[in-house]
Amino acid sequence: MNNMMDTNSSAEWLLEADFGPAATGRFDFTLAFEGAILSIVPSALFLLLAPQRLVWLMKQPRKVAKSPRSILKLGLIGLYTALQLSILLYWALGPVRTAVQTAAGVLVFVSGLLLLVVSHAEHARALAPSTVITVYLLFTLLFDAVMARTLWLLHMDTGAVARLFTAAVVLKLLVLAAEAWEKRSILLARYQNLSPEMTSSILSHGVYWWLNPLLRTGFGRFLTMQDMYPIHEDMVARKLLARAQKAWASANQSRKHSLASSTVWANKSVFSSGVLARLFLIAFKYSLPFLIKTTTSFSGDASQPDAVGWALTGAWFLALIGRAISNAFYYQRTYRFVTSVRGSLCTQIFCKTLDLSVTALDESIAVTLMSTDTETICQTSALLHELWASPIECGVALYLLYQNLGPAAVAPIVVTIGATVAVMQLASYTGQAQRKWVRSIQTRVDVTASVLGSMKEVKMLALSDIVSDMVQGLRVKELRLSKDYRKLLCLRVLIGGITQVGAPLATFATFVIMSKTTGQPLDTGTAYASLSLIYLLTNPIVTFLRAIPMTTTALACFGRIQKFLLSESRADHRLPLLPGDSPSGEASTDVSSRPRESGTVMELQNFKREPVLPAGAPLVVVSDASFGWTRSGPPILKDIPVAIRRAHFTFIIGNVGAGKSTLMKAMLGETQPCKGFVYTGARNAAYVGQTPWIQNLTIRKNILGVSSYDRDWYGRVVHACGLEQDIRDLPSKDATKAGSAGVSLSGGQQQRLALARAVYSREQILFLDDVFSGQDAATAEHVQQALFADGGLFREMGTTVVCITSTIHTLAHADHIIALSEDGRVLHQGSFQQLHSETDYLQGLNIIRNGSAKTPENAKPPKTDHGAAGPDRPPPNTSSREPDPPSRAPSEFATYRYYFSTVRARYLVLFIASISLFAGGYKMTELLLSFWTGHEAPDESTNSFYLGLYGLFSGVALASMVVALYVWGIVLTPQSSEVLHARLLRAVIRAPLAFFSGTDVGVTTNRFSQDMSIIDTELPFELIDLSHDLFVLVMGGVLMTVFSGYFAALLPPVVLFCWLLQKFYLRTSRQIRLLDLEAKSPLFTQFLDLLQGLASVRAFAWEEPFREQYLELLDASQRPYYLLFCVQRWLGVVLELMVAVLAALLLVLVVKLRAQFSPHFVALAVLNVMSFSQMLAAVIQEWTQCETAFGSVARVKAFCDDTQDENLPAERLSPPEQQHWPARGHVVIENLVAAYTAGGAPVVRGVSLDMPAGAKVGICGRSGSGKSSLLGTLLRLLEMAPGSRVRFDGVDIATLPRQAVRAAVAVVPQHPFFLKNRSIRENLVPHRRQQESSDERILAVLRRLNMGDVVERLGGLESQLDADRLSQGQRQLLCLARAILADKKIVLLDEASSNIDERSERLIRDVIREQFVGCTVIAIVHRLGAVADFDHVAVMSGGRLVEWDSPQALLARDSEFKRLWDLGTN
Repeated sequence: MNNMMDTNSSAEWLLEADFGPAATGRFDFTLAFEGAILSIVPSALFLLLAPQRLVWLMKQPRKVAKSPRSILKLGLIGLYTALQLSILLYWALGPVRTAVQTAAGVLVFVSGLLLLVVSHAEHARALAPSTVITVYLLFTLLFDAVMARTLWLLHMDTGAVARLFTAAVVLKLLVLAAEAWEKRSILLARYQNLSPEMTSSILSHGVYWWLNPLLRTGFGRFLTMQDMYPIHEDMVARKLLARAQKAWASANQSRKHSLASSTVWANKSVFSSGVLARLFLIAFKYSLPFLIKTTTSFSGDASQPDAVGWALTGAWFLALIGRAISNAFYYQRTYRFVTSVRGSLCTQIFCKTLDLSVTALDESIAVTLMSTDTETICQTSALLHELWASPIECGVALYLLYQNLGPAAVAPIVVTIGATVAVMQLASYTGQAQRKWVRSIQTRVDVTASVLGSMKEVKMLALSDIVSDMVQGLRVKELRLSKDYRKLLCLRVLIGGITQVGAPLATFATFVIMSKTTGQPLDTGTAYASLSLIYLLTNPIVTFLRAIPMTTTALACFGRIQKFLLSESRADHRLPLLPGDSPSGEASTDVSSRPRESGTVMELQNFKREPVLPAGAPLVVVSDASFGWTRSGPPILKDIPVAIRRAHFTFIIGNVGAGKSTLMKAMLGETQPCKGFVYTGARNAAYVGQTPWIQNLTIRKNILGVSSYDRDWYGRVVHACGLEQDIRDLPSKDATKAGSAGVSLSGGQQQRLALARAVYSREQILFLDDVFSGQDAATAEHVQQALFADGGLFREMGTTVVCITSTIHTLAHADHIIALSEDGRVLHQGSFQQLHSETDYLQGLNIIRNGSAKTPENAKPPKTDHGAAGPDRPPPNTSSREPDPPSRAPSEFATYRYYFSTVRARYLVLFIASISLFAGGYKMTELLLSFWTGHEAPDESTNSFYLGLYGLFSGVALASMVVALYVWGIVLTPQSSEVLHARLLRAVIRAPLAFFSGTDVGVTTNRFSQDMSIIDTELPFELIDLSHDLFVLVMGGVLMTVFSGYFAALLPPVVLFCWLLQKFYLRTSRQIRLLDLEAKSPLFTQFLDLLQGLASVRAFAWEEPFREQYLELLDASQRPYYLLFCVQRWLGVVLELMVAVLAALLLVLVVKLRAQFSPHFVALAVLNVMSFSQMLAAVIQEWTQCETAFGSVARVKAFCDDTQDENLPAERLSPPEQQHWPARGHVVIENLVAAYTAGGAPVVRGVSLDMPAGAKVGICGRSGSGKSSLLGTLLRLLEMAPGSRVRFDGVDIATLPRQAVRAAVAVVPQHPFFLKNRSIRENLVPHRRQQESSDERILAVLRRLNMGDVVERLGGLESQLDADRLSQGQRQLLCLARAILADKKIVLLDEASSNIDERSERLIRDVIREQFVGCTVIAIVHRLGAVADFDHVAVMSGGRLVEWDSPQALLARDSEFKRLWDLGTN
């Protein structure tokens, strides 16, 4: 008997020693197969890879503090290795010896020893748990469990080794847990603040476990930017920029699409890392049709043992788990790539902008490239892997389909090829339509941004309605152009739908036709396996068809960015001025004849050392140079010979349009000479432009720039620039924000703030472009004495100053004067006395200077006591208005209702009905197939009947899809976008002035750009995808319940789980989406600041600090951007894991109750389970994306609801019916008290005035005295207190709509404003009732202002007005022409002569006397000579009226007006 048992045992061992792989007599592998494949192969791979990893680790520094965890790991691994030694000894010396198991034991034991060493190194020198060790332990743990099961099942003497194996499996599980344990808590201090993604194990990455703390935080409270994890070090902006610039520099930049290829190449590592995960995903996906066919066969064959069913259950579970994890890794790598592409492009655009030539600068293009184009490229980058993966999937699916159906598999190939060809044909048209749409978006955003930055002027000029109509008209035109793109997009979606619905129909129709000759029946297993393959085939086809036009569009965006990167750079044409060079006026030949290397211009920045020049030596030399803004255009300045001497004050004067600012820009290196040369001994310079560049920072930060804070020096600068009192009046002192473009400050304060920044920088040379034009006489006198006098800061520091001025009396401080003629040549150079005696330039101008020059007192730092806001500024804010936090966001239902209220209800009902009908028709084909295949022997008539029904359902589905796409994409979306934009625009236009002083322009612009872009593109397509997938999902759930009532019982828990999951998930994802949108606002703000102050940034040589600041802001923006992708994928993983469990439960029911189920219903159920996870994940992800996209709608709604309307309920009366009210111009002010906000601190206090009709009234006073506030009150920009009255011709303007009041007067604002993309005529006569003005009338006014020739050079009245081609003075003269053509009886002038020379000022005085006869003129003036012939003068101080009389009467007595007069010039 024993011999017989030994014989049986030996025979059994011989069977197990066979490679197999299948074992004989049981459903299992042989031991030899398991030893070779499940043990030797993974151990050999570990022994191959681990030493390489060990070598790399030994070069790394220690990153982990000492802790007992290392001893625990080593102890567990030591026990595991000892146990493996016992197993090896058993196989080598035990009763049964097999070569394969012995070899496997040796390799496993050696791997254990190596594991000890590598684990110790990984623990000490790596940030995250070891990927090599974790993967090795995970897979060998599963393999060892299989081997342990085999050993327990063998009917031989293997109990001892089975127990050893089981113990080893348990111990390996503990080792795996210890190795996967994150080390964040024991990392050294410098590594503590890294992203959890960098410190997490591969197991955590596989299921996004590292996101759980963030999700829990978001569920428990509102998230802030501090809660966002740091960006992964591979995606840090500095690294992305370096890689992108290196790749772009090495690319053939003249080749088409070279930027696209260089961007991919720069991020090749992260892109290629997604390839392996995508291949695994394909493998797991295409294992499912085999499982469907095998499961159907098992359910219909009662002879197969249950072991097969349990194996199928495990196979389904592992396949779905594998698909989930492969998806997780694939999308993680994809999202890293997308984020890297965004960072690469944004940084390159920003750096190019820093280096851009001023002639090539177009703000609208730069902003659009960084927003719309970059976003489009990022959306396409997410599909880039599909361009190679989808064709592979199609090939695999077609091959497997051919194996199932034979030649009938050709049908979907034909459908696929036809769809691909059609989409390829559409691609070029789609790209063209998209380019037209994007250009229209550029125009609208550019115009909107210009309007938002000048809302004070828009309101003053009564242009609110015109601007609103203009911007909304651009929006309507944009949406009209978008319809072409939307139609093509809907057609592309329809082609994909034809593939999705038509491919199964074509396949089964072909199969039925061919079955007449082949006789092959359509059995259940083949039918549903084939249908699953067709679904698997159509998905990559639809994705591929979607990727093609998106790629075309993205390439077009890349092309625009590439064109921008290749646009003209600012080449600093200035040559180094070496010691010994003579000024051009003395030896121009010597300087200009110096040879240049290789015949090219040597850029100044290539010279590392600046020469140290003595006082009086030339510091900047312009040698017979001519300058123009374009190389091809005529020069503005001709044959200029100029020398700027060190420590000297050089003043530049000339009439309006003489080229003064152009000459200064040339000295700064911004304008390239057409001929001649510019030499300089100073690379860096301080620069204050004619339009002050003010950032939306605090007063102190604006002054400091990039310099550090020096309390004593700061105090002296503030005092010297006359900002002491202004800072003292601010509630937050110098911590008050200046607002976008300095909107919280008056014009004079903006100039002095920019001047203070220049002085504080202590640069050796300062360029000042008419910085005193907005100052009153007293303030200007103080600043000039404190800076230019003998004891002033400039003389003290030996500073070289180049100053453009339009006021003659400032020339008293000049060491050297350069006078430019109207034809752009140097009229005179020399001292003030020489200018006066040798030329007639000053002829007719009164140059007597009153008052005395006083040496400034020692500067003192500003006091810090609190005071009220000054009367000439809106109440400043310490922070700009940001979007509402999530806690204040509108409720979900209110947001949905707000959005859907913008569309017509009947179209909405039609869309819902169409999409429902599509889902029903599409899914009913699957149920029909179960009945079709349920026939035992279907004949030809049966096949024809079911095929006809199949075609009917497919046709209904396609027709419904056509209707749904048209209704939603072509009708409803443009309608909704137009209405939402109109509501947003109306809210902005009607907002009070105080709103714009407290709200950052970047934030408001973001509403019109980013939010509108999401509402136009993301939201509608997410909604249609959600509707499609939701109805298909519901139908799929219904079909699964057809399988079994037991399975139907699982659906309520599944629905409950999904509901709880989305509640948990949505709370965080919505907040991250809002943070993502909000984090983009500072990026736009900083970028807009740069565009406005590019010349200043380059003059100060602040390019690097600005670049660093932008990179930091970009990193902050990338955090929520990337995390939003990740949390969306977290949801997908959770749902796929849930469906894996659901599939396992379904298979359990099949194994246990298969006798009760029909095979065709089992096939129907498993088919829907296969697609259920993806459909469910898609539905919740699309729901989430809709929710986050609805965040833009919520922001628009909150903006419209929260933004106060400046028009009050009482302001509803209509103006008097006469055509030209006010007909006389009588202005009466009674006890006027006004503030910038209702209930705010008064800035005008108790002013009462009676201005007779036709009177000329001047308003003067020191800076901050309330002049602009009084004028603003007349224009209803401020809020009047109860009891205050202002009457025009007896009508109380507080009872009229504010727009009507502003339209009743003519205004010349301090800062010129013109409508963008409008003709000169439309800018001069913007109101419709004025457009009847004849050309003769318009040209006569222009000629009177000496602007006729200028307009002629611009192309005439019908040419588009390009304000950048005009000097500041010329713009001011055009504004005056607009006021003259308005034909109003009340004219308000806000420093109309602030930016012009004194000869042009005299012209303006004459024009006012001539053109405004019989008109009431109210003018704010700083140059008091302008009011000498006025009827009355109002002197303001502290918001109060202190004097009111004729100028002659006030000068005849000791008055404040006389004191101001004595400080100025007659």
